[in-house]
Amino acid sequence: MALDPPAARATLIVAELVTSMEDELDGLTDRIVERIRDEIPDFRRLPVGALGHAVRGNVGRALTALRELRPPTGEELERAAAIGRERAEQGLSVDAVLHAYRISVTGVWSRFVELARARGADVASVLAFSETLWLWADAVMDVVAAAHREVELERTREEQQLRDAFVFAALFGTIDPTELRRDSAAYGLDPDRGYVPFRARASRTAAAPSRHVALALSGEDGVAATLDHDLIGIAVRRPPPVGGVCAGIGPPSRLAELPAAFALAGRALQTALAFGEEGVFSLSDLSIRPAILIDAALGDAFVARYLEPLAALGRLGDELEATLRSWFDRDMRIEETAQALHVHPNTLRHRLRRFEEATDANLRSPADLAELWWALERQRLEGHRPEG
Repeated sequence: MALDPPAARATLIVAELVTSMEDELDGLTDRIVERIRDEIPDFRRLPVGALGHAVRGNVGRALTALRELRPPTGEELERAAAIGRERAEQGLSVDAVLHAYRISVTGVWSRFVELARARGADVASVLAFSETLWLWADAVMDVVAAAHREVELERTREEQQLRDAFVFAALFGTIDPTELRRDSAAYGLDPDRGYVPFRARASRTAAAPSRHVALALSGEDGVAATLDHDLIGIAVRRPPPVGGVCAGIGPPSRLAELPAAFALAGRALQTALAFGEEGVFSLSDLSIRPAILIDAALGDAFVARYLEPLAALGRLGDELEATLRSWFDRDMRIEETAQALHVHPNTLRHRLRRFEEATDANLRSPADLAELWWALERQRLEGHRPEG
């Protein structure tokens, strides 16, 4: 389709002005490079010659497209993507790169306006150039930004993979001591100080804890990685409790000694989860529950000794078991337990005596008390804890 006379004239004038700009491309490039280096300090790290070559190529391709008042070609967009990837690999931020492109486009636009005024170009010519220039620039910058971000994401993934590999090796003891010392420096860890290993799991969902949770547990100075549905990591200090998360921790240990401490953290997590706990626990925080979890035979024997005789008492047996649980939960305080159960203290004392009579237990004996508590916890572990 033939262009109408005004459009054809605008195209001709734009082409003439672009030719003039191409004739002075070196000077235009130098001015743009100078402004980029002045406004964006990060670009000063690049050799001036290399930056100049890149700017000259960008401006030259833009002028070629502007001569024909067309959008960028696939080849031009691929060149733009290559530049975006290169700048990302050079460590320049996407904001800095896009800022440099805007400086280049502004330089081209400013020079065109100067030439247009000097030659008395009409408004239609200027508008045609302006619309094409900014549409071309938007398309190119979108591709540059996307390519740059792809490299950043890939680099982030690679860094995370390396960090994960280090965390796994340090906690499972699969790294040579010399390599451990060398690699720990990359993550700001001192091999001669004590660190707290942890293993954590969301206590309310099957999903692995989020990176926000990982940062909360490890702290700014620690490291963490995902292992199946768990978070494992190394913290400078005892992690704080995080809502909806159960974490086991080991004793503070030097990096070379972390595998043994991490095994204890795993056992603490396993125990706390089994008993429905939420928070941060070491083995010592869990009393003898780790042993209750592992030694099922002994726990069953205590259940048979102290709780099964209550079954023959029917409803009274259920009442006595609920009373014992409440009594242990309140550190065996008579007044406090009676208040919680809404009974008189003497009623509570009577129930405790009935339990002793039914089981031949002695609630003043430390051994019997320990075994009874073990039995109650074993019962709770199996999910048989009654209401009340």
